[in-house]
Amino acid sequence: MMTRSLWISILMLSAAITQADTRPYALEVLVFSRAEPVHTITEAFPPEEPVAPESFDLLFALDSGYKNLRPVPVYSHALNNAATQILTQTGSRVLFHKRWIHPLTKNQNNNPWFQINGTGRLGETLRGYLRWSIDRYIELDVDLRLTKRDVRMSESGELLPEVYQIREFRKMSSKDIHYLDHPAFGVLIAAEPIVLTDQIQDAESALETPPQPLNQ
Repeated sequence: MMTRSLWISILMLSAAITQADTRPYALEVLVFSRAEPVHTITEAFPPEEPVAPESFDLLFALDSGYKNLRPVPVYSHALNNAATQILTQTGSRVLFHKRWIHPLTKNQNNNPWFQINGTGRLGETLRGYLRWSIDRYIELDVDLRLTKRDVRMSESGELLPEVYQIREFRKMSSKDIHYLDHPAFGVLIAAEPIVLTDQIQDAESALETPPQPLNQ
């Protein structure tokens, strides 16, 4: 069920976008760092952070309404329970968790990259880039880099950081929660379609109803 604040965002979008050109979705991304020791990873990773694509900061875009992006509040996040389990049951650390309304368009290569950032309690840092589009399915281009300090040693004995990367293009259905896997960190992605023309009237009455607490 849509929350009150999500409906507010829908109403704000209805005057700004044309449904023939865009298909609005509520997107949610959860990035977490794994609890397993990094020294158990046997894959080869880049020795330093790769060159970043030109991008817009996602949080700034949400605050400013760039490209008609709109944030939704924490209590409406569909992956809240997953985030709690990650923290309490697996010992992993949530680095980034955000849900927002995003009017998706075609032409993946012409759409902007959005940058996300996060920091874990053990000093690991996330810097990532997401580029969204839609055709028959939601299309997501992912370039995420996790940096962990003091992981490897140079020939001189100096402790150096290590960079781990997820670089993937994924076509997704909105019916499922999607998972991107990596030995050092992982990503959960959820998407919910928003049909503005069918829901505006219901949204107006929903604004009068206070938000309900999350089920525990």
